[in-house]
Amino acid sequence: MRKIFGFLGAVLLAGCAGGAYDTVSVEAPPSALCQKAVEIFNRSLVEKGMTPEGVGKELTIRLIGGSGDLSEEAFEISRKGDSVFVRSGGDRGLLYGLGHILHRSDIVGGRFVPGDMEGRSVPSKTVRGIYLASHFHNWYHEAPVEEVQAYIEDLAMWGYNSLMVWFDMHHFSGIDDPEAGAMLDRLSALLKLGQEVGMTSGIGVLANEGYKTTPEALRAERVPWTGFYGCEICTSKPGGNELILRNIGDEIDEFKRRGVEIGNMWLWPYDQGGCLCPDCSPWGANGFLGITKRLSAMIREKLPGTRIIMSTWLFDFEEQDKGEWRGLAEAFENERPWVDCLLADSHTEFPLWPLAHPSPGGLPLLNFPEISMWHFHPWGGYGANPQPERFERLYREASEIIDGGFPYSEGIFEDFNKILYSRFYWNPATTGEEAMREYVEYYFSKRHAEEIMEAIRIIEKNQGYKAYNWRRRPDQSKDIEIRVPDSGAEKAFGIISKVDSGLPEMVRTSWRWRLLYLRAMLDMELRRSEGKITPEINAAMHEIIDICHLENADFSVRPPVTD
Repeated sequence: MRKIFGFLGAVLLAGCAGGAYDTVSVEAPPSALCQKAVEIFNRSLVEKGMTPEGVGKELTIRLIGGSGDLSEEAFEISRKGDSVFVRSGGDRGLLYGLGHILHRSDIVGGRFVPGDMEGRSVPSKTVRGIYLASHFHNWYHEAPVEEVQAYIEDLAMWGYNSLMVWFDMHHFSGIDDPEAGAMLDRLSALLKLGQEVGMTSGIGVLANEGYKTTPEALRAERVPWTGFYGCEICTSKPGGNELILRNIGDEIDEFKRRGVEIGNMWLWPYDQGGCLCPDCSPWGANGFLGITKRLSAMIREKLPGTRIIMSTWLFDFEEQDKGEWRGLAEAFENERPWVDCLLADSHTEFPLWPLAHPSPGGLPLLNFPEISMWHFHPWGGYGANPQPERFERLYREASEIIDGGFPYSEGIFEDFNKILYSRFYWNPATTGEEAMREYVEYYFSKRHAEEIMEAIRIIEKNQGYKAYNWRRRPDQSKDIEIRVPDSGAEKAFGIISKVDSGLPEMVRTSWRWRLLYLRAMLDMELRRSEGKITPEINAAMHEIIDICHLENADFSVRPPVTD
């Protein structure tokens, strides 16, 4: 038995005698995942302010695995007196059940107050993943591994079951480049941390990915309307396919050598990637299909049982129909699909083609919500970017045709949006308002939930930052001006600042609250200054840099400070 001092949650019956408990103990199976779940639960309770010296009334939570009437990820919570029972068919379900308890309870006066629900909960979507974009010296690239570990653990408690990273080759001269080795070490460490909390590890690759040393004779023809590094490889030139297979095969071997159990692999067409030469075009229905067929065969040989996911990101982008979606569907009509599922999404709206047609080859479909960049540049440069209304609308459009997905994350500033999608993937009937309330009540305050939610609704309407001259280096950005719409910015900051004065110190100083507070303040101050960066604005942006470890970040992910 491990004693937990803290915060019980979501699925308990209200009305315990006395209403609160001095201590909480958890009885868990001896498996590594269950013990990790208890450890995270314990950490979270201490962070929420439960007094570890409490003696007196005790609540016992009993985790019971191997229940034949429940799937591996489903759970059921019941209560009898001062005991709570969490049943599941597997260890993942016990972790998610404990997380559900965690997120719905409260700490009052250092004592644990149970929530008011019990029952059975079954996740709707099979794949509930998150993609950590570790580039540009953003938070995932630079934050201490211990901080990233705690964050991955928090995401697992919200029901995320898959973790994806990308080893961006273009920075490096080859797999033996010492800097490439350092990046592989970091990405492997993150994936293994995910594995410890039940997440399936995955790596993404561009289908024609190359190092900066790609021979000139083998380089792809530039795709002008999307990201392109110039070292991508043409699949139509002699030796091109062989170089791609060698690059990606070596990468797989290096992750395996570092102890990563690769359960998912992405094959990516664009942004970056692609080739517009006559023999590869249209890329998504031609060159891309040929090389992914070869890559899939190699992956199945090296990684038997790994799920291969073909991305359709930016298929038919900027044109009504380049024939990429249609060509993919025709290919899978004529030949058995060589991948296991498809991933679809775009920068702005969900693509129209899969909404109007069956999934090519009848394959399961996943989404790739862009939760970081929309109307926000530099990305994360102004604090939190909560968007419950927008993301509920986008999710509703595709919810019935997808089996989950991987939100695209550039850091912790869009933490709110990650939790939205964790709730949507678990239960598609969840509204943005319901998910927002759960987030606000758990991380901030039940007492002030209505006020904070009102401020978040206003903040979402002000989503629309754009830094002019943003391509300039930070040390040359003295003349940057920022455009931000105004929809009650002063009112939102008034609400947030008033609530701030009444919050416990541990909440007021938490990074989640500070990023929301700073966003509300910047909305107001940037309107007052007409986009000029004042000393007050500069100081707020420096705090964001400190919170998110962006001291060395590229300007695309770094607040546009003027010093």
